Amino acid sequence: MGLSERSSESARILIDEAVGFLGEDKPLHAMQILRKVIARDPDYADAYLKLAEIYIGLRSYDAAEKLLTEALERMPGEYKLVYALGSLYFNLGEMERALPLLRQLDSWRNPSVHLALATIFLEENDFQEAASEVKLVLRSDAKYPDANGLLGRIYLKQNNFTNATKYLKRELALNDSSVEFRLDLATAFYLLGDLKEALEEFTLLIDTDPEFFPGWLMCGKILLELGKPDESEFYLTRALSINPRSAEVLQVLANLYSTIGEVEKARTIFDELAEADAIIEDDRETLERISRINRKRNRR
Repeated sequence: MGLSERSSESARILIDEAVGFLGEDKPLHAMQILRKVIARDPDYADAYLKLAEIYIGLRSYDAAEKLLTEALERMPGEYKLVYALGSLYFNLGEMERALPLLRQLDSWRNPSVHLALATIFLEENDFQEAASEVKLVLRSDAKYPDANGLLGRIYLKQNNFTNATKYLKRELALNDSSVEFRLDLATAFYLLGDLKEALEEFTLLIDTDPEFFPGWLMCGKILLELGKPDESEFYLTRALSINPRSAEVLQVLANLYSTIGEVEKARTIFDELAEADAIIEDDRETLERISRINRKRNRR
């Protein structure tokens, strides 16, 4: 066995020891060993990756970024390091920094890279590139987690509500616990004009999470459109208790009061909204806003 082979073997043994300490919930011991590996063999990528993984687990994102950046300076183009740093930026919501790194992985793109790129392209409203990345995943695995849902979201953004519901239903058939994709499906049904299906999906969201504000708001809105103002008021009042400053809820309540003839209540709310310059122009703006807020909250 040559010198470099013995060095690599020694490094692997030490990394296994570090992993053992992690299993015993001793991250500081593991970090100490991994730093020792890096000091002995500064070109051993797996040590950087494992140490960065620990930093991320401890939410020391700056430390993980610094470590991976230093590693890439020593080993430019090392695909595992590129992937790790790109994924870190992606999960932190720093898409502009993630994109150039993930694009370097043309010759090594696993499904998670394709989906990350699709998400970035979607946020940039580059729907064609986004769909292309997702379809590459679905061609190899029609049931890959999140792929059908992400394609459904792309169609939703393109106002292709029929295809949006098709792929979002496929995703939820595989994983019915996704709040984000169920919200997308409920939104697609609503914008398609299928109010009963939309109501069912928004109701499921409330059943899953009784504090889910968008569910209460949209159930109230749909019930009003279905001509059930009394039921609508119950849901809207609950939504307002969760988010007392919501212009969306106040506007629907004003419409409700106007519908049942309580004109003064309606006028008071409309005047408050106009004074605050908070009139909502259309349904799509409301749904886009609550979906965007929900996704940002889940990414943190």
